[in-house]
Amino acid sequence: MSKIFISVDMEGCSGIVSRQETMPAGAFYEEARQWMLWDTNAAVEGCLNGGATEVVVCDFHTRMNIPWDEIHPRAKLVRSDSIGGRILYLLEGLDDTFDAVFFVGQHTAYGDPKGIISHSFTRPFRHVHFNGQRVGEIEIWTALAGHFGVPVGLVTGDDVTCQQAKGWLPQLDTAVVKYAIDTYAARCLPKDQTHRRICEAACQATKAVSQLKPFCFSAPVEVKIDLVMPNAAGRICLMPGVERTDGTQILFTAESFWDAYKMFVASAWLAMSANDPLPC
Repeated sequence: MSKIFISVDMEGCSGIVSRQETMPAGAFYEEARQWMLWDTNAAVEGCLNGGATEVVVCDFHTRMNIPWDEIHPRAKLVRSDSIGGRILYLLEGLDDTFDAVFFVGQHTAYGDPKGIISHSFTRPFRHVHFNGQRVGEIEIWTALAGHFGVPVGLVTGDDVTCQQAKGWLPQLDTAVVKYAIDTYAARCLPKDQTHRRICEAACQATKAVSQLKPFCFSAPVEVKIDLVMPNAAGRICLMPGVERTDGTQILFTAESFWDAYKMFVASAWLAMSANDPLPC
């Protein structure tokens, strides 16, 4: 008997290789959100097969993507049309009553030579380091789950994402749904095969929740962020305690991971407000 939190991103879902599929204004977004739904429902089914008594799904890629009326009938769905106030992002709704977090549709950090649609939290961010370790969203969300005392047990996505996640956190079960060729190209497996892989991995991970251990970065936590635009770095430095180490790099230290994470999110919001003006 276990309570599982499934966090769903879109870039790592079956079949998806393009921002035309992951952004609401994209030409193929409507089809891709169904692919996201199918991966999610496969994970829910696997959790239930593994003995889960409650499954909560968080949909927070951009905002709302998973059709509420088509989610697995035994899954609860966290959804919102507003970014403001949702500081936990892909873990909104998580607390210490959950036994494990499963990540469906995850992706690699910015700059990976092959990972599908690789990025690190927000487009203005390039490289992010916590305590000297280069991190992507998987590491950040895993540490955030660990802040609540909840371990991570599953990652699904492309082969590069799964390999990197497993190498960093060996306790993970993984399900590879596509094989990366380039940032916007992959060898995509048949839908039935990927969903069988996700379902089986989720089942296995659910059965193993008692063996999982939470992870969190040790305090104090140093955060270094390399940005695309100098003006974004300038805006982040409006926060007390933030040092600008060069034109596009900022650095700060917090006494706890939770404080570091809140400053990290605030940095993202400030960076996203610093778009370059339209060209003449």
